[in-house]
Amino acid sequence: MRTSKRLGAGSSSFGSSGSRRLKVSEGVAIGALLTLILAEIIAFGASELAVSSAFAALHALFPIVLLATCGWARNAARQGVSPTLWLPFAILMLVTAWALTPFGPGGPHPVWLYVEPNGGAITVDRSSLILNLVRLGGLACLFLAAQIIGSSETRRRALFWSLLVALGAYAILAILQHVGVRASERMTATLLSPNTLATLMGVGAVFAAMFVTQFIQRAGGRLSLDKLPLDAGISLALLAVFAVALAFTGSRGGVFATVVALAIFLIWQVLAQGKRARVVVMIGGAAVLLAAVGLAMRSADITAARLENLDGDVATRQTIFAAHWQAFKASPWFGYGLGSFPAVNQMVMTSETLPALFDVRATHNLYLQWLEEAGLVGALSMLGLLGVLLWQVCAAANKPGTSGALARAAIASTALVLLHGMSDFAVQAPALQALFAVGLGALVTSSPARRGRLPTFSATPTFAGVVLVSGLLVSAPLVAARFGGDLSALPTAPAEALASSVETGLAIGATDQATLDRLDALSRREVAMRPGVGAAWLRKAAVDFKRGDFARANEALDRSYTVAPLHTSAFQARTRLAYEHWSRLTPAVRKQVIYQVRVEYKRPGGDQRLTALANSIQDPSGRIGLALLIVAERMTKTADQ
Repeated sequence: MRTSKRLGAGSSSFGSSGSRRLKVSEGVAIGALLTLILAEIIAFGASELAVSSAFAALHALFPIVLLATCGWARNAARQGVSPTLWLPFAILMLVTAWALTPFGPGGPHPVWLYVEPNGGAITVDRSSLILNLVRLGGLACLFLAAQIIGSSETRRRALFWSLLVALGAYAILAILQHVGVRASERMTATLLSPNTLATLMGVGAVFAAMFVTQFIQRAGGRLSLDKLPLDAGISLALLAVFAVALAFTGSRGGVFATVVALAIFLIWQVLAQGKRARVVVMIGGAAVLLAAVGLAMRSADITAARLENLDGDVATRQTIFAAHWQAFKASPWFGYGLGSFPAVNQMVMTSETLPALFDVRATHNLYLQWLEEAGLVGALSMLGLLGVLLWQVCAAANKPGTSGALARAAIASTALVLLHGMSDFAVQAPALQALFAVGLGALVTSSPARRGRLPTFSATPTFAGVVLVSGLLVSAPLVAARFGGDLSALPTAPAEALASSVETGLAIGATDQATLDRLDALSRREVAMRPGVGAAWLRKAAVDFKRGDFARANEALDRSYTVAPLHTSAFQARTRLAYEHWSRLTPAVRKQVIYQVRVEYKRPGGDQRLTALANSIQDPSGRIGLALLIVAERMTKTADQ
């Protein structure tokens, strides 16, 4: 690594004289960690369940390989993890895992009466909760690996600089792709959501501003563009790139949160300069300029158009918030289990809230989602862990030079994420969770425990090994199903893998008894894991109809409608199944089917969708029944006009 003469007392930046050359193994470790994070971002943010589960196993594998191949990593790991870090995390894991038991203030959720009258759990989806616990373990492994790398100031600076440059390259490619293809009005890149991308670009802008201000400090406030060193020039360019990318996302909350975060960071930087008047003027001027640029984004075409629709979006999010706030109040202590949002969303959906809830992936409020999924106890545990981490980062923010500036940028970026989290769910993206785990891990240091207190945690390889084995056991069936394989026979197969196997079996139209018995066993296992998911009961009903067990089929279909009365993504499949067996349905099930059909008819394009569905029904009584219902709805609509 190149070195340069120090320009400011007590300061250092990437490439300053205080830096030593990185060892080859250190550079490889940083490059491998960087590749892992970027791969997760490029893989659509690891939002798909099989992908996120596979990355959880890779997160656990990374510190194992790091410790096995690098002597400096083993030396750094000998210090262990202080109780102030591992104890809050252990409490968080225990509290969130507690939802797997029925021992809560309100007992198990009522849906467990369908499968375990004398047992059950607080959560409505054990499978999703277990997968999320494994992911939490994977993030902890990533945090520990980053902490080992960040134990050296040189490695820490190199890690953040490399991440910044890599994210800048990603942003440039995203801009070029967006301008060239323009598949959608708002830029999403590979993260599927413009708001998620806005959070990532905002964090990049804060850290780019950090490197720019560090150059200004080292130069004593003498900013000369013709004498800019390479790293300062790259930082300025990256700041511009992140600002452009942020504007292309059209994210109102993202722009606002970024401006606030930049203001926090730059003001803090000014205060950290003490009496250096020229530096204060330069950085203060930069703060005003950057704030002005951020506010000017309001006039950008995309953002301005979205601001015109602000009232409508606010009303939609108020509807989402109100519905899920009521859900939280129904199970306030331990929530419904991590990863339970999709199931809970289907439970609380009504004909009035359907337009707002039918296609949402989260509550659009980070804090409400924490409360709903983890309850008050879990949410407080999460905030407690975050508070401990930020307290240690804040302590480092008082240090001189780049070390303190990195800590200040991290605090400002955390403010950005938490502020944007009030109106969006970027931190729910697995790739961004991994990025934040690395960032915090590299900045948090462990101080040795004092005698008489709780011991330090020094079993990193063992912990990572347990998480790795757990990750492989749950991810292998999901990955196999994703590529056409079938490992559903494994006792550790998650519910999604079982669902994929059942749907494959139903699609091929198997009628032999052995296959039908196998599908019946798989569908029973699925509903035993997540009785609060309407699609699981729908698959069981389909298998029961195939087996000719009409009593159980009616029971399963009734439960599918009970737990998810307006499941829009399953509407076509569920309605087709019902009308193909119309003569076999009980009056109670028919009533539920008709209710959803009437609600769907009133949605945009409902008449055309239902007409096409009726024409595809093979059962004569079902086809006639659906056709008559469509005619009745048309007459009602005409009479109301």
